[in-house]
Amino acid sequence: MNTLQAAYDELVMLAAERKSRLDDARNLWQFYWDMADEESWIKEKEQQMTSPDLGHDLATVHLLLNKHKAMEGEMRAHRVQLERALAVGHSLVDSASFGSEKVQQRIDEINSQWDNLVELATYRERRLLEAVDYWKFLAEADDVDIWMLESLRLVTTDDIGRDESAVNQLLRKHKDVTDEIDNFRGTIEALHEQAEQLGEEDRQNPEVPHRLGLIDRRYDELQYYAQVRKQKLLDALSLYKLYSEADIVEAWIEEKKRFLATLQPSAASDIDELEVIKHRFDGFENEMKTNAARVTTVNQLANGLISVEHPNAEEIRHLQEGVNHKWEELMRIAEEKRLGLSGTYGVKTFYLECTETVTWIQDKIRIVESTADLGTDLSSVMILQRKLSGLERDLSAIQTKLDNLEGEAQQLGANHPADAKGVREKVDEIHSVWYDLKEMLKARDEKMGEAAELQKFLRDLDHFSAWLTRTQKAVASEDIPESIDEAEQLLNSHQTIKEEIDTYAPEYAHMRDYGATVTASADATDPQYMFLRERLRALDQGWAELQDMWDQKHVRLSQALNLQMFNRDSRQAEILLTNQEFHLAKEEQEQPRSLEEAERKMKSHENFITTLQANEEKITGVVQFAEHLCSEDHYASERIADKAEQIQERYRVNRERAIDLLERLRDSLALFQFLQSCEELKEWIGDKLITAQDETYRDAKNIHQKYTRHQAFESEIASNRERLGRIQEEAQLLMKDRPEDAELILKHVRELQAQWDELDRTTQEKGQKLFDANRQQLYEQNVDDIDSWMTNLERQVLTSGEEEIHDLTSVTMLMQRHTVIEDQMVQKASQVQSLRSQADQLISIDPTSEPEIVAKKQQVEERFAKIRGPLQERKERLEQQKRVHQFVRDVEDEKLWIAEKMPLALSTETGNNLMGVQMQMRKHESLSREIDNHDVRIEDILTVGQEMIDAGHERAPEFQGLCDELQQRWSVLQEAMKQRRALLEEAERAHKYYFDASEAEAWMGEQELYLMGDERGRDEQSAQNMLKKHEALEHAVEDYAAVIRQLGDTSRQLISEQHPDSEQVGKRQSQVDKQYASLKDLGGEKRARLEETLKLYMLNREIDDLEQWIAEREVVAGSHELGQDFEHVTMLRDRFRDFARDTQAIGEARVDAANAVADSLIAAGHSDAATIAEWKDNLNEAWGDLLELMETRTQMLQASWELHKFYHDCKEVLEHIREKETMLSDELGRDAQAVAQLQRKHQNYETDLKSLAVQVHAIEEREKEVLEAWRNLQRTCDGRRHRLLDSSDYFRFLNLYRDLVSWIEGILRQMENGDKPRDVSGVELLMNNHQSLRAEIDARKENFTNCINLGKDLLHRRHFHSLNIKERLILLCEAYDRMQDKWGTRWDHLNLILEVYQFARDAAVAEQWLMAQEPYLHAEDLGDSLDNVELLIKKHEAFLKSLAAQEDRFAALEKLTRLELREQERGADYKIRDAQEREQRQNARHHRYEEEFETFEEKDARSREKDERERRDKEERERSEQEKKRQEASKTSPSKGRQQSDIEGTSKAAGSEDKFESNLQRKHEWESTVMKATHRSWNSFFCVLEGSSLNFYKDTKKSKVAESPLSLEGSTAEHAQDYTKRKHVFRLKLNNGGLYLFQAHSDTEMQQWVERLNAAAGGSARREREEKARTMPAGGTERVKDDGGKKKSFFSTLKRK
Repeated sequence: MNTLQAAYDELVMLAAERKSRLDDARNLWQFYWDMADEESWIKEKEQQMTSPDLGHDLATVHLLLNKHKAMEGEMRAHRVQLERALAVGHSLVDSASFGSEKVQQRIDEINSQWDNLVELATYRERRLLEAVDYWKFLAEADDVDIWMLESLRLVTTDDIGRDESAVNQLLRKHKDVTDEIDNFRGTIEALHEQAEQLGEEDRQNPEVPHRLGLIDRRYDELQYYAQVRKQKLLDALSLYKLYSEADIVEAWIEEKKRFLATLQPSAASDIDELEVIKHRFDGFENEMKTNAARVTTVNQLANGLISVEHPNAEEIRHLQEGVNHKWEELMRIAEEKRLGLSGTYGVKTFYLECTETVTWIQDKIRIVESTADLGTDLSSVMILQRKLSGLERDLSAIQTKLDNLEGEAQQLGANHPADAKGVREKVDEIHSVWYDLKEMLKARDEKMGEAAELQKFLRDLDHFSAWLTRTQKAVASEDIPESIDEAEQLLNSHQTIKEEIDTYAPEYAHMRDYGATVTASADATDPQYMFLRERLRALDQGWAELQDMWDQKHVRLSQALNLQMFNRDSRQAEILLTNQEFHLAKEEQEQPRSLEEAERKMKSHENFITTLQANEEKITGVVQFAEHLCSEDHYASERIADKAEQIQERYRVNRERAIDLLERLRDSLALFQFLQSCEELKEWIGDKLITAQDETYRDAKNIHQKYTRHQAFESEIASNRERLGRIQEEAQLLMKDRPEDAELILKHVRELQAQWDELDRTTQEKGQKLFDANRQQLYEQNVDDIDSWMTNLERQVLTSGEEEIHDLTSVTMLMQRHTVIEDQMVQKASQVQSLRSQADQLISIDPTSEPEIVAKKQQVEERFAKIRGPLQERKERLEQQKRVHQFVRDVEDEKLWIAEKMPLALSTETGNNLMGVQMQMRKHESLSREIDNHDVRIEDILTVGQEMIDAGHERAPEFQGLCDELQQRWSVLQEAMKQRRALLEEAERAHKYYFDASEAEAWMGEQELYLMGDERGRDEQSAQNMLKKHEALEHAVEDYAAVIRQLGDTSRQLISEQHPDSEQVGKRQSQVDKQYASLKDLGGEKRARLEETLKLYMLNREIDDLEQWIAEREVVAGSHELGQDFEHVTMLRDRFRDFARDTQAIGEARVDAANAVADSLIAAGHSDAATIAEWKDNLNEAWGDLLELMETRTQMLQASWELHKFYHDCKEVLEHIREKETMLSDELGRDAQAVAQLQRKHQNYETDLKSLAVQVHAIEEREKEVLEAWRNLQRTCDGRRHRLLDSSDYFRFLNLYRDLVSWIEGILRQMENGDKPRDVSGVELLMNNHQSLRAEIDARKENFTNCINLGKDLLHRRHFHSLNIKERLILLCEAYDRMQDKWGTRWDHLNLILEVYQFARDAAVAEQWLMAQEPYLHAEDLGDSLDNVELLIKKHEAFLKSLAAQEDRFAALEKLTRLELREQERGADYKIRDAQEREQRQNARHHRYEEEFETFEEKDARSREKDERERRDKEERERSEQEKKRQEASKTSPSKGRQQSDIEGTSKAAGSEDKFESNLQRKHEWESTVMKATHRSWNSFFCVLEGSSLNFYKDTKKSKVAESPLSLEGSTAEHAQDYTKRKHVFRLKLNNGGLYLFQAHSDTEMQQWVERLNAAAGGSARREREEKARTMPAGGTERVKDDGGKKKSFFSTLKRK
C-alpha cells in the first residue's frame, strides 16, 4: 500500500511537473505566436512607413500627413499590446524556463524592430512636413508665375495711347504697375527664403532651383519690359507733345503769314498810318520771339526722339524739317516785310526830317537876319557874339545832320529806286536852304570885317575860360583811392589832364599875347575893355593855379598809390607772419614722445625753416619799401613806419623761435636715438648673457664642439665692443649739450657698462672652464675628429674606386656630394689651423708631452694636404661623366619632344569653317615657330655629340647613332610640317570660298529684306531720297556682280583642281547665282513701287500746292471789304473781276492737269487708287468752294456797287434837283412879253424836270432790286455758314464714330483673344480682367451718348449726309450691342468655366480622399484581441462619421453644373436655334434703330404714304357708306330708327373706349436702349390716351401741353412688380427702347391703364395689319365673312382654318 501510495504520489508529481512544463511550453509558443504577429504587424507598418509616396500636391500631402498621424496613434495604441506580450516573454526569461535564451533574443529582435519602426515613423513625418513646405513653395511659385505673367501682359502691351491725355493716363497706370513690381521683390525674396528652409532632399530637387531661376529671370524680364514700356510711353508722350506743339506752331505760322499779307502800306500812307503798321509789326515780332521758344521745344522734342532711335524717327524728322522750313519761311517773309516797312518808314521819316531840317535852317536864317543892325565896335561884337554863340553850335549840328541826311539819301536811293527822285529833291531843297544860310553868314562876316578877328578871340576866350574852370574842378576833386586799381585809375586820369593842359598851353600863350595887344591899344575908360582886362588877368591867375593844383594832386596821388601798394604788401606779410606764429605755437605745444615722432617733427620743422628763409625777401622788401616812403616824406610816414617796425619785429621773433625750436628738436632726436641704441644694446647683451651663463661645460660630452662654438661666441662679443664705445661717446656729447638730461643719460650708460662687464666676465669664465675641463682630451678629440673625418673621406672617396654611374641623376648626386665635401674641407682647414694654438697651450702646460703633440699635429697637417689632389681629380672625372650622361639625356628628351610634336604635324584636322581653319593655321604657325626656335637646341646637342666623337670617346659609335637618329627624326618632323601647311592652305582656300559665299548670301539676304519691305516714305522728299538710295543700292548690286564673278572663278578653279569639296562648292555657287538673280528681280520690283510712290507724292504735292493756292485765293475771295464809296467799290469790282478771271483761267488749267494725272494713276491700277480718288474729290470740292466764294464775292461786290451807284445817282439827282430848285426865280414879269418869255423858260424847265423824273423813277426801281439782291446775298451767306457748321459737326461726328468703332473693335479683340485658364485662379483672373473691361465700357458710355446725340441733331437739322449719318449711327449702335452681347456671353462662359473648374477641383479633392480611404477599406486586419477589435471598431466609427461628413460634398458633386444643364436643355439643333434667335434679335434691333434714326426724307415719304393710304381709306369708307345708304334706303323696316340709334350708340361707345385720361405720376428712365434719360425724377401730369398716342398736360383743363405725346406703336405696358419704392407703379416700354414708370392712385386704376395701353398698342398693330390686308384681292376679303355678315380679319380666318 505504501508502495502504491508512493507510486501514486510520484505519478501525481510527475503529472504536475508535466503540466507545469506543458504550461510553460504553451506560454512559450503563445509568446512566439504573439511575437510573430507583432513582427508581421511591424513589417506591415514598415512597408507603409517606407512608402515613397509623399503626395503630388498640397492636398494629398496633407491627406498623407493626417494618415500618418492616425498611424502614429495606432502605433501608440499598439504599443500597449506589445508591452503585454513582452511582459510575458520577460516572465518566461525570469522563470528560466525552457528556451529562455531564445525568448530573450526574440524580445531583443522585436524591440529592435519596434525602434526601427519608430525611427521610420519619425523620418516619414519629417519628410511629410518637408513635403508640405515643398508643395507650399511650388504653390506660391505658381502664384508668383501667374502674377508675373499677368504683369508681363500689362508691360508688354502695345497700347501707347492715341493722344497726350491717354499717354499720361497710361503713364500713371504704368507707374502703379512698376511700383507693384518693385514691391513684389519682397515676395520673391520671401520665396527664396522659403526655398532655403526646405528639407535637404527638397532643396536638392532640380525643380526648386529651376523654378527659382525661372522666377528670377521672369522678374528681371518683367523689370526690363517695364522699363522698355516706360521708355515707349515717354517717347509717345514726347511724340504727342511734339505733334501738338508742331500743330500749334504751324497754325500760328499760317495765321501770321496771312497777317503779314495784310501789312501792305501804300505810297500815299502818311507817317501815322506807317506808325500803326510798324507798331503792329513790332507786336508780331514780339510774338515771334515768344513762339521761337515753342519752335525750340519742337526741335528739342524731335532731337530727343531721333536720338533714342524712335520707330517714327523718319516721320519726326520730316515733321521737324517741315516746322523749321515753315518757320524759316515765316522769318524770311517777316524779314522782307520788316525791310519793306523799314524802307517805307525810313523814306517817310526821311521826308519828315528833311522838312524839320529846312524849318530849322530857316529859323537860323531869321536869327542871322536879326543881327543886321548891329555895329562893329566891341560892344556890338559882344552883343553879336552872344546872339550868334548858340548859332555856331547849331551850325555844326546842322552840318552833321546834313551829312547824315546825305548818307541816308544815298542809302535810300540805292535801296528804293522808286523813291530816289523824291529823296533827291528833298536833299536838294535842304542844300538850297543851307546854301542860303551860309551865304548869309558869309555876307555877315564880310560886313563885320575887322571885328571878325576880335569876335574869334572872344569866342576862343569864352571856350578857354569854360575849359579852365572845368579842368580846375576836375583837378580840385579830393578823391582818395581805396585800392591799387582805383589809385592807378585816378593817376592815369590825372596824367590825361596833364596832357590836355599841355595841349592848351600854346593856345593860352596866343590868347594872352593877343589880349594884351587888344587892351593896350584900347581906351582905358571903356567898360567893355576894362572887363576884358579883368578876364585876361583872371585867366593868367587861373592858369598858374591849375599848374600848382595839378602838381600837388600828382604828388598826393602818387603817394596814395605807394600807400596802397605798401598796404597790400604789408597785409600779405602779416598773413604770412600770422601763419608762421600759428605753426610755431602748435609745434612748441607738441613735444615728441618717440624717435619716429621726433624724426617726423624734425623734418617738418626743417621744411618750415626753409620756407621761412624763402619768405625773408618778402619781409625785407616790405621794410625797405616803407623806409623809402618815409625818406620821401610821405603823408602817412608815421603809420607806415609803425607798420614796418611791427612786421620786422614779428619776423625776427619768429625766426628766433624757429631756430630755438630746431635746436630743441635736434637735441630731442639725438636723445631718442641714444636711448634707442641703449635699448638695442641692452637687448643684445641680455640675449648673449643668457647664452654665456649656460653651464654646458660640466658635461664632458661633445666638449670639443662646445668649445668651438664658445670661441665663435667670444669673437662675436669682441666685434660688438665698439658699439659700447660709440654709445659712451654719444653720451658724453649729449650730457654736454643737454645738462638737464645728464642724469638719465648717465644712468643708461652705467647700466650698459655693468651689463657689458658682467657679459665679458661670464664669457671669459665659461671659456676658461671649457678649456680647463679637459685640455688634453679636447686637443686629442680635435685631432681624432679631423683624422677620422679624413679616414672616412679616403675610404669613401679615394680608396673606394670608381663609383657606379648609371645615369645623369647619379652623376648629379655625386657632384652635389662632392660639393658638400669641398665645403667640409674649408671648415676642417680652420680646425687644423686652430690645432696649432691648442698645441702651444698644451706644451706650455705639459712640456713633457711636446713630441707627441707635435707628431699628431704634423700627421694631421700632412694627411690634410695629401687629400686635396685626389679630390680635384675626382671632381674633373665627375664633370666628364656628367657631360656624357647629359648628352644622352638631351638626345632622349629631344626624341620625346619630337614624338610629342609629331601627332600635331601629322594631324588631318583642318577645322569646320574659316575661323577653325585660321585657328588651325595659327596653331600651325605657333608650332612652326616653336620648331624653328628649337632648331638651335638640336644643333647644340649635335655639336656636343660631335665634339665627343671627335675627341675619340669610347662611346663614339653610340653617340654617332644617337646623332643620326635625332637628325633623321628632326627631318621627318620638318617634312610633316610642310605637308601640314599645304593641307591647311588647301582647306583655307575652300573655307575662304565658303565664308565669302556666306557673306555674299548674308549681304544679299539683307538687301532682300530691304527690298521686300513696304517702306515708301512719308512725303515726296523722303520718296525721292528712298529712290536715290534704291538707285545707289541697285548700283551696289550691279557692282556686287564682280564679287559674284570672283566667287564663280574661285569655284571653277577649285573644281578644275579637283578639290575634295568641289561638288559642294559647285552647289553653293549655283545657290549664290540664283539668289543674286532673285535680288536683281526684287530690285526692279522695289524700283517700280518707289516710282509709283513718287508719282503719288508728286501728285500730292501738286494737289497740296493747288489747295494752298486755292486757300490763298479764298482769303481774297472771302474778303468782306465792300468799298467805302462808289469809286472805291468800282475799283474793287474791277480788280476782283481781273482776279476772278485770272484765278479761273489758271485754276482750271491746274485742276484739270491734276485730275488728268490722278485719272491716269487710277487707270494704271495704282495701289493707292482710293486715296488718289479722295484727293481728287477734295481738290475738286475745294475748287468748287473757291468758285462759289468768287461768285459770292462777285455778287456782293456787284450789290455793293449797285448800292453805291444808287447812292451816287441819288446824290447826283439830289444835286440836280437842288440846282433846278435854285434856278427857280420869284420873278413874274413886268409885262406880257416878259411873262411869255418866263413861261417859255418854265416850259423848258419842266421839260428838264421830266427827264429828272425818269431818273428818280429809275432810282426807285433800282432801290427795290438792290434791296432784293442784298437780301438774297445775306440768305446765301447765312446758308453757307449753316452748311459749314453742319459740315464741321458732321466731321466731328465721324471722328467720334471712328474712335468709338476702333475702341469697340479693340475691346472685342481683347474678349476674343483671351487666354485659356488652367485652374480656378486662372478663371478668376480672367473674370477680374473681364470686369475691368466692363468698367471701361461704362466709362465710355458718355462718349456714345454724345456721338448719338450729335448724330440725331444732324438728322434733325436735315444734314445733306443724313443717310450716311443714319447708317453710321445704326452701325455704331449695333456694334455697341454686339460688344454688350459679347461681354455678357463671355461673362456667362467664364461663370460656366469657373463652375466647371470648381467642380474639377472638388472632384480631385474627393478622389484623393477616396484614394486615401481605400487602403483602410481593403485592410484585412480584423483584430487579434478584444482591445484590437474595439480599437478597430472605434476607427471604423470615426471613418463612418468622416464619410457622413463627406456626403454633402459628394452630393454637391452629383449636382449637374449649369453647363451640363444647358447641354441637356439644348437639343440637337441648338446651334441652328441660337443662330436664328441671334439673327432675330439683330433684325429687331436693326428695325428699331431704323425707326429711331429715321431721316426727315423717310418721315416725309412715310407721311405721304400714310396720307395717301388714309385718303384711299376715306374714299373707300365714303363709297361703302353710300352703298350702305342705298341698301338701307331700299329697306322699309320699322327697326330702321332703332338700328340707326344703335349704330350711333355703338360708335359713341367706341369713341369713348378709345379715349382714357387721369392724373398720374411719371418717371422717365431710358431715352433709348443705350442712353439713360437726363432727368429721372418723378413729375405729375394729366395723361390722356387718345388712339395710339399718350398726351401729357399740365392740368385737367388741357390748356397747356407739358411735353410732346408718346407714340404707342409697338409698346408694351406691365405691372412693375420689381419696383418696390412706390405702390401702384406700372412700366411702359416704347418701341425705340424708351422706358417710363407711371404711378396710379390704386391697383384698379393701374390695371385699367395697363389694359388700355396694351389695347392701344395692339389696336395700332391691328390697323397696320388691316392696311396690309387692304392690298389683297377683294375676293379674298369677301370670303372671310361669317353667316351673320360680320367681317372677320384675314389672319383670324386663317387661324381658324
